[in-house]
Amino acid sequence: MKILHVIDSLSMGGAENLLIGLAGVQKKRGNAVTVLALQSIKDKVVTIKLEESGINVELLSQRIGLHNPLQIFLLIPWLRKYDVIHVHLFPALYWVGFANLLTGKRSKLVYTEHSTKNRRRSHPVLRRVDDFVYKHCYNKIIACADKALETFQQVYPGVEHVCAINNGVDTKKYWEAEPYTKEELLGIPEDSFVVTMVARFMFMKRQDTIVEAISKLPEKFHACFVGSEPTDGGLLKVKKLAEELNVSDRVHFLYIRPDVPRILKTSDVVMMSSEHEGLSLSSIEGMAAGKPFVATDVNGLREVVKGAGELFELYNSDQLTEILAKLESDKAYYEDMVGRCRKRADEFDIQRMVDQYMEEYNKLMTL
Repeated sequence: MKILHVIDSLSMGGAENLLIGLAGVQKKRGNAVTVLALQSIKDKVVTIKLEESGINVELLSQRIGLHNPLQIFLLIPWLRKYDVIHVHLFPALYWVGFANLLTGKRSKLVYTEHSTKNRRRSHPVLRRVDDFVYKHCYNKIIACADKALETFQQVYPGVEHVCAINNGVDTKKYWEAEPYTKEELLGIPEDSFVVTMVARFMFMKRQDTIVEAISKLPEKFHACFVGSEPTDGGLLKVKKLAEELNVSDRVHFLYIRPDVPRILKTSDVVMMSSEHEGLSLSSIEGMAAGKPFVATDVNGLREVVKGAGELFELYNSDQLTEILAKLESDKAYYEDMVGRCRKRADEFDIQRMVDQYMEEYNKLMTL
């Protein structure tokens, strides 16, 4: 099967991480897979990972911006070359959808809804545009988790061709990763207790809650953040907060890294402090690495945890502080959570996810 994945850009994030795994396994199974990015970026981590899997990576244009409607006309020639076009993120959602509409809906289009929430849903005009695009431009909408499907159907009840496929990761890769020493990774003693979060520094991710918790804990507790460029505005705000709370020496920024499995394996706890998620791959990766997982009690995270890890109230750094202190001091509690998290991660193996996506693709081919 000839498959084209279209995405806004190839900056490191949840959707891009999913794409690396999905496209890679599809390629291994004998499909011809191409990834088309609408916008170029300086960081090449995602591009390199895709190309290492034998994926053909293309850029639509360097001349026009991501939000320029001219993208629609540049996309039209691409749609005719593939059996299935799988779209990720907004505004790629609109541009590919409208391009398909202009060509008489000749192409089979799939869209993955990567989150339980976005700002368009609360905008009266964009919500109606979304509804039109979902109904009339795409053959299948796939939510990345059951909760994402539930929230989608609440906002767009008239969209019938929608289902849920849980995100998945290569659990074996994370379990078998070789850890660094804490000295070589962060320059800190081996008996330090490291809490790691892998995510871009968007406001909804709320890394500030973790910094606040670290400031209330003993000196041996450190926070490690992976994601975003050194000049990112959100990252700089969190770095400033660490300075204001006098914990700069215990808050480490590793930016965008290609060695996330090794970093997670080196950590003591993996965290996600977001206001909402779709189905967080970083969370599953942390559990697959054999680490306790701690997250906010919000949509898209509580469904992953389900008694495996530990939840805390959104923005509540005091409650987070108590959980981290217990994980460090109570070894039985720690090891019990490790076992439960590892078992939960196995439910989200990437092979199961790809099986379900290919089943949906094959259904579209018969229409």
